[in-house]
Amino acid sequence: MLGIQTLLSSTYPHTLTHSLWKAYVSANKLFVNGIRDLSQQCKKDEMISECLEKCGESLQEIVNYHMILFDQAQRSVKQQLHNFVKEDVRKFKETKKQFDRMREDMEIAQVKNAQAPRNKPHEVEEATGTLSITRKCFRHLALDYVLQINVLQAKKKFEILDAMLSFMHAQYSLFQQGYNLLDEIDPYMKKLAAELDQLVIDSAMEKRDMEHKHATIQQRDFSYDDSKAELFNVDAPNGVVMEGYLFKRASNAFKTWNRRWFSIQNSQLVYQKKLKDSLTVVVEDLRLCSVKPCEDIERRFCFEVVSPNKSCMLQAESEKLRLAWIQAVQASIASAYRESPDYHYIECLDRTASPSVSSIDSASEPRERSVRGETILHRIQCLPGNEYCCDCGQADPHWASINLGILLCIECSGIHRSLGVHCSKVRSLTLDSWEPELLKLMCELGNSVINHIYEGACEEQGLKKPGPSSSRQQKEAWIKSKYVEKKFLKKLGATEVLVNGGQKTERRWSVKKWQRHNSATTVPKTRRKYRQEPGSASPATLSSGTCWSIASTDDQLSPDSVKCLKHPVAYIASPVLLAYVSLATTFE
Repeated sequence: MLGIQTLLSSTYPHTLTHSLWKAYVSANKLFVNGIRDLSQQCKKDEMISECLEKCGESLQEIVNYHMILFDQAQRSVKQQLHNFVKEDVRKFKETKKQFDRMREDMEIAQVKNAQAPRNKPHEVEEATGTLSITRKCFRHLALDYVLQINVLQAKKKFEILDAMLSFMHAQYSLFQQGYNLLDEIDPYMKKLAAELDQLVIDSAMEKRDMEHKHATIQQRDFSYDDSKAELFNVDAPNGVVMEGYLFKRASNAFKTWNRRWFSIQNSQLVYQKKLKDSLTVVVEDLRLCSVKPCEDIERRFCFEVVSPNKSCMLQAESEKLRLAWIQAVQASIASAYRESPDYHYIECLDRTASPSVSSIDSASEPRERSVRGETILHRIQCLPGNEYCCDCGQADPHWASINLGILLCIECSGIHRSLGVHCSKVRSLTLDSWEPELLKLMCELGNSVINHIYEGACEEQGLKKPGPSSSRQQKEAWIKSKYVEKKFLKKLGATEVLVNGGQKTERRWSVKKWQRHNSATTVPKTRRKYRQEPGSASPATLSSGTCWSIASTDDQLSPDSVKCLKHPVAYIASPVLLAYVSLATTFE
């Protein structure tokens, strides 16, 4: 019985075992939860995340098996042996106490029987009777005691063996289930071990390569700028064409410069202040912007990104980095046109429209604005040649150059925008606001009229105009030659007749001089008129500070008629129009 009591008291005490086992299970649960948290933190690494998830699930199952083992131990060992000791052993102890008392009584009776004197028969008879009765009781209790010992010994063997067998079955179930569980993930563990070996090999090779590159870089004259000048890739898998630190000039009154992390991605120019900050979009669509270096400010290595509604001044760390950023923006623009030449992205441009108080589409109701916008589009597109792009012939153009009076497709409009507003100012027919004066100007000009001027010498020179399927480089070269270099102008004499509707008519023009007034912005009613023949105005007179107007005898606007002027910008006066238009230089 001592062994059983020792087992119960040392190995499975009620409170201590329960608390220790709970602590063990809690520690295992915390460990599994830690693995799961780590798996969530490593979600971006699929290999680590998958490994942690599988291991966490397996360990959680093992913890559940341990809880089953604990319950089995409680029932098979602790509770079963505790009942055996509490019930059977307690009865045995009571029988033993009775046996011990009876043995003492018998010994006392034997002593009294031995001390009885011969001369006192009465005492001898009493002592002999007491001894006889006590001996019978002792024999009876001795038999009962021996029976209890035999029963207890037999039951002890049964209880102990049954308890241990149940506990060992629980242990067997634990390890069998654990084996089956781990056997299921054994192929994955073998695969992971092979990948781990390969990772170790790759890591060692990468370390050697990095050490070799490090030694090579240290041996040569290495420039930081040279290392960054080629760091842009239009076809990057992650969509980031180029990224790095740039200084950005703030748009506040102080014009402070702040260092930000910029990147070109998804046809957008974005930046962020810190790694965890959200991205701030500088240019929502690079197809609608232009980039140029800035040499007229105090800081070095600056360049400007100009979009329809704002401009952003940036500063690189070196001249080569500035060139790299400019090239990256230009390459991204070209790539965006190649990938998406259609009009499906125009909806994102409605924020770039510049509303005007006097604009045509300033109606209060959206439906009214839509109807008026369609009317504007229809009126301008009905002009001769306006059903196709002025430069490449693409059908259904939706963009216009307001200082040239032409309609353009979206790709050619991007090229015009890159020329700068001093050459061509681009607006959308459907998104931007249109003042009455600009609408009148667009209706007076048109693609046919302007192409007759800017492409007058194409047939003589035998040049072939690019088509809708031509590359962007071909279109860009043609547009620059046409509008910037003016290579295709047909140079006319001072007295050459004008072309109007296919018929040659000689028309007379008058040049009116308006005097400037410092205190008034309106044109004075009384003007002094000078009538001159075409070509009689000298370049010195036209380039002076005098503001000139050109009016035909019938007060109708005809851009062909002003080709005789030397100055590239003239102010055109008619009863309803006062606007400017860029004209071709025709005199050498």
